[in-house]
Amino acid sequence: MTSTAHRPTSFMWRDAGALLALAWPMIITYAGVLTINIVDTIMVGQYDSLHLAYFGVGLVPSNILWPVLIGLLLGVRVLVSNLYGAERFGETGAVMWQAMGWALFLGLGGFAICAAGEQLLALSGQTPEIAERGGRIAFIAGLSLPFVAINLTISFFLEGIRRPYPAMVIMLVSNVVNIIANYMLVYGHWGAPELGAEGAVWASFIVRSVQFAAYLTYIWCMHDEARYGIRRPSRRTRETGAQLRQIGYAGGLSMSVENGAFNALALFAGLIGIAAIGAHVINIMVFSLFFMFGLGVGMATAVRVGNSYGANDAAGVAYWAWLGLTIQTILMVGVAAFVYVFSESLAAFFTADPAVMGLAAAMVAYSAVAMIFDTGQSLFAISLRARGDTWMPTLVHAFSYLGVMIPVAWFACFHLDRGVFGLVDAMIVGSVLPFSLLAWRYRRLDRRGYIPAAA
Repeated sequence: MTSTAHRPTSFMWRDAGALLALAWPMIITYAGVLTINIVDTIMVGQYDSLHLAYFGVGLVPSNILWPVLIGLLLGVRVLVSNLYGAERFGETGAVMWQAMGWALFLGLGGFAICAAGEQLLALSGQTPEIAERGGRIAFIAGLSLPFVAINLTISFFLEGIRRPYPAMVIMLVSNVVNIIANYMLVYGHWGAPELGAEGAVWASFIVRSVQFAAYLTYIWCMHDEARYGIRRPSRRTRETGAQLRQIGYAGGLSMSVENGAFNALALFAGLIGIAAIGAHVINIMVFSLFFMFGLGVGMATAVRVGNSYGANDAAGVAYWAWLGLTIQTILMVGVAAFVYVFSESLAAFFTADPAVMGLAAAMVAYSAVAMIFDTGQSLFAISLRARGDTWMPTLVHAFSYLGVMIPVAWFACFHLDRGVFGLVDAMIVGSVLPFSLLAWRYRRLDRRGYIPAAA
């Protein structure tokens, strides 16, 4: 077998093809998550602007919890990919089933928070009507969180064993189901009740339930389920539980810090003006959608890094990360160029207000460069965790987002009079800095040339 440390060009092309084959289904899956939210927003917005306000405010609690859940469950992909690389295939199913209990606990905890949505929204200063209607939406959204957590667990398991296609198919079908359910429940078509904004959230609940049934059916009926120990009684171990939680705490904290920092940018936009808020929201939605292209490559890279780590292949741990970064950078330069050229069309897709559209188009074009570095820092963060470096990405994110990005945004917006473009200045700084620090950290570990005993 050719060493990963000195691969000839022909092997590198083959490996790049293998990585892309793993990445493109993940890109579609992650983009599909966002398109569900975008479709919900568009359909509710076309129904009634007041219901759109209920919808936007009511989803705040669950939207905050979503990335935290993702971070807390990242340990599933890390441990499964390590075991897969070590060819301990029969133990991967046990990790997944043990993580199910952790996922259900987290999902129920998220529901409990959302169930208090009306009280939380009232404390945030919302009017009684907005708090009451938004609270009902928060409650319904919270019902989906246990399904979301379990779906993420199974999806991460499948990614860890290099099988991303089932999740892609389930997500594509889910988007179709979501459009149909929205058409029925938001507008009251085909004999369904007309529920407006609440109908969109019930549609999402139906989608998560369908995904839950599809995921469980697939893993139970896999043709090679015996290889992964799917139907064997799983043996819970304290060590596995501790590893899942340790990686999850670090990932969840990273997601919380990043999400909180970007919410702070939205608050700064609110201090600038109404048009600034709309432009910032559009910019973030466009940024998030195209970010998924790079994220898919980053996730695939982390799986291969995790496989190499589990196999005690230090050269492979280095090789796959830098190959993945090369592929991701080429892809994202093209994506950023597309976003820059078509920034006006992308902004016009979300609003017809000329003032908001013009401002949003300029922000979208300017922030395109940040996509390249933000996807790169994400690749290094998840790859570092895949190689056992759990907490360093969290520390880098805390320093970069809380210690640097937010102060830069405040200073640029209100002291340099950059206005809304100060937010983009901060996004660029908040992408380049963690990318540089995490790349340096990864390279430093590569030079050590060993795999910790924990592998």
